[in-house]
Amino acid sequence: MPSYFSLAKRVPWMKVWATATWLVAKGRTHLKDNLTDSERTELRKLVTKSKGKPNNLSQRDRDRVKTIVKKAAVGR
Repeated sequence: MPSYFSLAKRVPWMKVWATATWLVAKGRTHLKDNLTDSERTELRKLVTKSKGKPNNLSQRDRDRVKTIVKKAAVGR
């Protein structure tokens, strides 16, 4: 069974953060169409809090960013 840390390394964080920052900056259509107002606000706060570094967020916050980014990008 893989350890927690080896699983965390498999997450493509650079892609998640690049997508999150793009969505906040330029993906307004995706954000408006696929997220609620509260989700948009939460994503903006988490991206700002991270200062571009996932380690500045708790594991719970990183999981939440991943969930919101996926929903914004694909609409689910």
